[in-house]
Amino acid sequence: MICFNCNEAVKGPLCVGCTALQPPPQRLDPFALLGLARRFHIDPVDVDAAYRVVAKRVHPDKFAGRSAVERRMSLQWTATLNEARRVLKDADKRARLLATGQAEPRERGGPKLDPAFLAEIFEWREQDEETPGALTEQARAREGELRAELETIFEAWEQGAGDLTLVEDRLARLKYVTGLVREHV
Repeated sequence: MICFNCNEAVKGPLCVGCTALQPPPQRLDPFALLGLARRFHIDPVDVDAAYRVVAKRVHPDKFAGRSAVERRMSLQWTATLNEARRVLKDADKRARLLATGQAEPRERGGPKLDPAFLAEIFEWREQDEETPGALTEQARAREGELRAELETIFEAWEQGAGDLTLVEDRLARLKYVTGLVREHV
């Protein structure tokens, strides 16, 4: 990146040469923005600590006496950092980001749920008519299984022994099952 003010090479939010605040990156990479390793297993305390380090450097109060451009960029940095922190503290968003490059699911064309999975959900609904609460119990159990499966996938990936091809499917199933739990509580 080149400083908009003095044309020097810049690596962070501030130019080393002229101290001008630079625009936040166009494409949000929360890991790079906060200087954290691309991992699924991140302690939320580490996310907050990394956030505070960068936020302190670009906080709007530090740029109150600067140009309108820098004040505006400071607000943009704040919004960008808040979004990065929000994504990295949410395990599902972080998992999707690592697997697909996007923190949010696609609105259309996402993974199609397996017909066997949907048939199982249908059976849960039938059982729930006979035994109220059965669906919630089964959905909670499946939610735990899916979370454990995601943990296993990411443990293998972080050790260099796996890939993330199943993550998006498991997240779609998890969203469906979590919705069932909320629907029947």
